[in-house]
Amino acid sequence: MGEKVYVIGHKNPDTDSIASSMAYAALKVKLGIDAEARRLGTLNEETKFATRKFNVEAPMLISDARSQLYNLDIDEPVLISENASCNDAVKRIVNTNTKTLFVADEKHHLLGIVSVGDLSSLRMNSYEKRVSLMKNTNLEILSSDIEGKIVVDTEHFKTNGIVNIITAGSVEHARKKVASSICIVLNDELIQKELIECGASCLILGLGTKPTKRIKDIAKKAGVAIITTPYMPMEIARVIYESIPLSFIMTRNVTSYLDTDYVEDVALKIANTRYRCYPVVDETGKIVGSISRYHLFKYKKKNFILVDHSSKIQSIDHVDKAEILEIIDHHHIGDVETTKPIYYRNQKCGCTASIVYQLYKENDLEPDKSIAGMMLSAIISDTLYFQSETTTPSDIKIAHKLAQIAEVNLDEYARELLNSSVNLKDGDVNDLIERDLKRYEFGKYRIAVGQTNYSNLEDIQSRIKEFETVMKDKQERNDFDLIVMMFTHVLADGTMFLFYGPLSYLMFDVIQTRFDDNSGYDHNIMSRKQQLIPVLSDLILNL
Repeated sequence: MGEKVYVIGHKNPDTDSIASSMAYAALKVKLGIDAEARRLGTLNEETKFATRKFNVEAPMLISDARSQLYNLDIDEPVLISENASCNDAVKRIVNTNTKTLFVADEKHHLLGIVSVGDLSSLRMNSYEKRVSLMKNTNLEILSSDIEGKIVVDTEHFKTNGIVNIITAGSVEHARKKVASSICIVLNDELIQKELIECGASCLILGLGTKPTKRIKDIAKKAGVAIITTPYMPMEIARVIYESIPLSFIMTRNVTSYLDTDYVEDVALKIANTRYRCYPVVDETGKIVGSISRYHLFKYKKKNFILVDHSSKIQSIDHVDKAEILEIIDHHHIGDVETTKPIYYRNQKCGCTASIVYQLYKENDLEPDKSIAGMMLSAIISDTLYFQSETTTPSDIKIAHKLAQIAEVNLDEYARELLNSSVNLKDGDVNDLIERDLKRYEFGKYRIAVGQTNYSNLEDIQSRIKEFETVMKDKQERNDFDLIVMMFTHVLADGTMFLFYGPLSYLMFDVIQTRFDDNSGYDHNIMSRKQQLIPVLSDLILNL
């Protein structure tokens, strides 16, 4: 299907924003595009009612347009156990052509990092340092690294880290430093017996030499381990000083990044660090990838289609960091910019869902029953069931068709839907304001306009003081020049207005009836986008 495309409406989504994103994403999927609807805020009561009515799940929340690490084609992680040896690590690096290994437990949770530099430093260590590290080895690692076999095991193997290569002529000289050491020896039973009696911790018999039963019995009794290997003594000596568990040389407390971290944030953090790559983990701590600098400075942005808006202030955070592929809208043309031509469908009608339905028809497709129900809900909501001045004959025609597909009675469902949005008595005042609060910038002036429905004017009047308090606070904290709240009657019987801010006086050039310095009423205004915003923008831009 190609790269994922996210279809999103505006912040503080209304029913049209949610329904149109769902419907257009569904259309794109029918056309073979990997599209997914997302939302930029919580659903209002009206939209929740529609999703329950048509048994659909609301889109998942998204808040930032920037690319995240899971969007990148990062490298597969090269993992190794903390119980593996440094020899194992070298082989793993050579075989995978990597520079860094991530040390992990059996559940692939990150424990540390081992780099080529760490292994190189090991080889350049002083004799004393290598001996100190060798104290941490064990029989399993020793036998594995030299492709050997443990023929005599000990319950508590312990070594001082010294490795001696014993020959017939060197046994006398080595006798004093044999105790607790690892001794590499060939097929000489007398020397083997003497080394055991001198307290060696382990005998390694090279060239496939097998100990006699007598030697094995003596070793068991003395608690001395014996390993046989096909390797030559010098080959054993070359390998053995790297038979150290990785847990003793790996870097712990490693910086790692979540796969949900934003690319540009990660890029800033690792720009001046010494490691070539870093582990990427999921929310459970499991390593899911490896990221390097080159991943972070050449990557594809997330793909978005905007519906029901085209203004930055109403869109997803960091929209300028995204790849905008299309815009489908019925509002004024906003300030979202793109670096190349896109498909832009801007149409004068009552609802974005009406445009989306036209796009279905232009592709000889029909929306599914549940999607048709959501699109119908959007048209009813945005046009106040055809009473708003924004309503066009096309909106009405499309609504009737969608009602047929959704198998609902249009009149009955319209009443149900509009009444579901009226919750002024019990709803949280801040939520009532924020759920459909749209922000605008006209030159140097910043305004915000919210809108909700009502059925009884008494419901507003009983809570007018609460609305005044919250709106004043919002105006001051956000430094709005004007904040307006529209309470529109569900049967299109006009709108009551509350407004605060330095530009409040402009509202009296817009509405018919003045109640006081901060409220009024207009029997004709019902649409924010076509009846209020155009007039306000003209007044503000002429200041």
